[in-house]
Amino acid sequence: MKARALARLALALGMSLALSACERPAPPAPPPLSGEPAGPYDLQLRLQPVAPLPAQPARLDFQLLESATARPVTDLQVVHERRLHTFIVARDFSSFAHLHQEDSRPLSAEDLAAGRFSFDYTFPKGGRYRVQTEFTHRNRSWFKSFDIDVGEPPSSLPQVLDLARSQTVGAYTATLAVTPEPLTAGREVALQLNLTRGGEPVQDLQLWLGSEVHAALWRMDLRAFAHTHSDTPEMAAMREQMQGHQMSAAETAAMMLAMSAKPAQRVFPGPSVPMRFNFPSAGTWVMFCQLAPGGEPVVFRFMLNVNPAPP
Repeated sequence: MKARALARLALALGMSLALSACERPAPPAPPPLSGEPAGPYDLQLRLQPVAPLPAQPARLDFQLLESATARPVTDLQVVHERRLHTFIVARDFSSFAHLHQEDSRPLSAEDLAAGRFSFDYTFPKGGRYRVQTEFTHRNRSWFKSFDIDVGEPPSSLPQVLDLARSQTVGAYTATLAVTPEPLTAGREVALQLNLTRGGEPVQDLQLWLGSEVHAALWRMDLRAFAHTHSDTPEMAAMREQMQGHQMSAAETAAMMLAMSAKPAQRVFPGPSVPMRFNFPSAGTWVMFCQLAPGGEPVVFRFMLNVNPAPP
């Protein structure tokens, strides 16, 4: 009898604990991350799972709001065929990705009305990653950044400096020429990529997101970022038109954005693709160049030392 009573008591206690667990509210979701720097726009990021693990898919959910009103930004401009460009780089620059929601599924009317963008990404290894976003609103481009820790951070290792001007990825080799040298902060330079496949010049370079090349550049301390593309004859004509004219930075940016929003046309089938860039500050810069020879995406990484501007 005593054993039966004890069994009934244990059963009742177990049911009570189960009910208490069901009634207990779920812990609140952590607040979203806010992109830096602060400004008129607040780009929020939620991660699923909250603590991503290496080699396992994670979901990145972005929402773009007006900082003053917390209303969604619904009318981003399409630049290079996308509204929100996201670049993900490992802190040691060992991996790189350039991603958009439209790569996996179209933006719905509900997404646009809420200012939401999302996609999946698998972080290749543990460590710290920089997530860098770019969007354009009212003829001005904006950048926001996030730092994400994935899994257990590896022991701190010195970053390897590789200043080679020739890089090979699979069957492709890219060679970078820079004019003038040495590189100096504040002085525009011509950057020219020459691409071969199996030792033969590439002649079938295809447009990717409206350009023959996308170049994402970080200063090695991650305190500066830029994004540039192939330098077309139309851009050269615009620079010539600007010679001798006093134009504000806003007017120049609006002209460049209008050019980027036009239907893309291939100008450089290969093997050479020119770019122009003005490094804003001294230091070591890391440049990831994305091209699509034969429609096959390939990424090359170059490191460049930039000298301080003369007094």
